[in-house]
Amino acid sequence: MEKKLVLLCIAALILFAFGCKQKSEKNSGNIILSKNIEYDVTINNFKMSSQLTLEESNLIWFRDNIEASSRGAFLDMLFKNAFSGKLNLTDLNGKSIDTNQLKSILYVADTVTLTRITPPYDNYDTIIKKMISISTVTGLRFRESWSYDTKTMEITKKVITMAPLFSKVDTDKDGNEIIGENKVLFWIIFPEKTTPSKVLTKRIVSQVAYHDNSAFKNFNIDSVAIDTYIQKILELAYSDTLSVYSWSDGDMADIQISGTDLKNDICLIDTISFMTPKHKHGNYDTIIKHEPNITAIRFLEEWTFDPATMAIAKKVVGVCPVEMCYDQYGDLKGYRPLFWVYFSDVWIPFDEKLELKKAKK
Repeated sequence: MEKKLVLLCIAALILFAFGCKQKSEKNSGNIILSKNIEYDVTINNFKMSSQLTLEESNLIWFRDNIEASSRGAFLDMLFKNAFSGKLNLTDLNGKSIDTNQLKSILYVADTVTLTRITPPYDNYDTIIKKMISISTVTGLRFRESWSYDTKTMEITKKVITMAPLFSKVDTDKDGNEIIGENKVLFWIIFPEKTTPSKVLTKRIVSQVAYHDNSAFKNFNIDSVAIDTYIQKILELAYSDTLSVYSWSDGDMADIQISGTDLKNDICLIDTISFMTPKHKHGNYDTIIKHEPNITAIRFLEEWTFDPATMAIAKKVVGVCPVEMCYDQYGDLKGYRPLFWVYFSDVWIPFDEKLELKKAKK
């Protein structure tokens, strides 16, 4: 009898604990978007700026870019800490690496053809080893957990690990610069307890495609969950429950858009003719409205970091749903940003705040 009573008590405690946990999770108002997403963020947009005019590059200097002074100091600190053995480093397969293994990773070999200075002046190849320059670290790969608040729609990103990306720069036979694909150097595993309090940048804009395509390779992303999030954003925006703002060539804009104007602007309208044999006129027209085909999100973020662990914390300041536009052959033509939703104050260079203007009623 006593044994049965003890078992009943244990079962009751388990049910109580499980019920409390469910209630706590339900009341938290947070929904998981992706538990272990992995994606790249460019922190040096020299490739993009080189294709733009000076005026255009100044407008969007913060797109996929950290200010040169902050970026250089951050990367210099990162590599010094890595070589000092202060960071928990792994290779691409998750195996721990020491400083000797790190050196072998960071040294690249180039084969150079030289001509002998004595007869018969024949050519010979020699291998030159040199360490990767900080200036060629053009991006960071992140592994993160994403969730959002159902009341504010604000996205929270928890950075789990980070890897610097190296872009090899070569020249072709005509002397033109060729930039190779990004290569992961090593992973930095962040400790559970860390205090990212030093500001790295107050404004960086990056873009993540959450539907499979050849232009962007992201891993472990839940496109169904993000589709649901975007659909809710649209519903709240159309009903004027959520404040949304226009975008410009510089990405940020301060003009609020009403839900009606937004829907008229981003929803495509087609007029299609149908045949009606029983109708005396023979044909009739009907209007079909199409919701935008959103396949990517543009993020506006503030980044802080811990100088001891190099752990980065991200504060998502705003999100912008984006359509990726393709031609008839399926090749990517460009992007169509739709609107911005801001979750806190938006800062512009340098230390000025973007004053948001409300829509006229």
